[in-house]
Amino acid sequence: MKVAIIGAGISGLAAAFEFKRHNITPVIFEKKSHIGNPVLFTSATLHIFNHFMSDPFCYLKKNYGLNISPTFQLKKLIMSSPQNKAVIKGNLGYIVNRMREEGSLANQLFSKVALPIEFNSFVDINDIKEAFDYIIVATGSNLIAKDLNLWTNTFSAQIRSATIVGNFDTQSVLMWLNKDYAKDGFGYLIPTRPKEATLNLAVNNITFHEIDYYWENFLYREDLNYKIIETRDASFECGFLSTHQLDNLYFTGNTAGFTDSLIGFGQIKAIESGILAARAIVNNLDYNKLVAPIARDMLKINEFRKILNSFSNKDLDKLLSFLKLPVIKQLIYNNPFFKIKYGTFIAKLYNKFINN
Repeated sequence: MKVAIIGAGISGLAAAFEFKRHNITPVIFEKKSHIGNPVLFTSATLHIFNHFMSDPFCYLKKNYGLNISPTFQLKKLIMSSPQNKAVIKGNLGYIVNRMREEGSLANQLFSKVALPIEFNSFVDINDIKEAFDYIIVATGSNLIAKDLNLWTNTFSAQIRSATIVGNFDTQSVLMWLNKDYAKDGFGYLIPTRPKEATLNLAVNNITFHEIDYYWENFLYREDLNYKIIETRDASFECGFLSTHQLDNLYFTGNTAGFTDSLIGFGQIKAIESGILAARAIVNNLDYNKLVAPIARDMLKINEFRKILNSFSNKDLDKLLSFLKLPVIKQLIYNNPFFKIKYGTFIAKLYNKFINN
């Protein structure tokens, strides 16, 4: 069996981990010269966005034998709209290190895999499609899926990320919602270390050249005076695939549309989809069926994205008032059994709340 993995991110490495458990050595191509993000970068995972009930890292260990750990617990989420603020406390999720340093999520996976990687390799799918029995596409990009007419876009944004220095609570994430500088997107701050953090702004329906205007507006309106070490800009898209397997190609992670369109997180789904792709290949299983729970979750989360797109700033203020209600805090954030996929009930409560 000849297997290739395009991309040595967390999804591709998770696939390699599963192959190794079955004594299969894939050829791993990576366009970068190293594992992990080259700049300071952290992300988060919220329990309510998982399609399973248990702690995500316990889930990965129990179901797939993968023992990895997050960087910090996430115990406080501070959300701000133009005229409101909500502080949510509890065991909300985790903050994860996505950088190239030791201990990052990618490097934890790499240490489990311990297989050679062909770095600095820019691979054209057409050049290798016939040379391998199976190919896992884990590039983190939707370009190949687009070229094959598999991709349907749901959310596009320009993102500016800045490395900032200051004093940060490593168990807290800050989030800003404001149509004036983020449109249907958002700003957020996630700590990297007690003295460093990443400050991000995602704005939809703008060009690459317009991000400067929205960024400066964001910093001014929220009075963010942190010392900025560096900034970097990127384009990002969320979407769906019509199929997650085409011939001998298996799509995983963000390449498969497994980054949620609501707040842009998806590392647990990326890892799981990589493992499931390898498992489908090894055991001759239907990959589309294996990832169906993930795909269904993405569709349900996208319904919330559609609602958020229709909101005005006044609606965002009302949303935060709703999220501050004690019964909602207890039902959603402090209830390990609540998941975003059960949100139809919450949506009905919200509609009743704003109409009273």
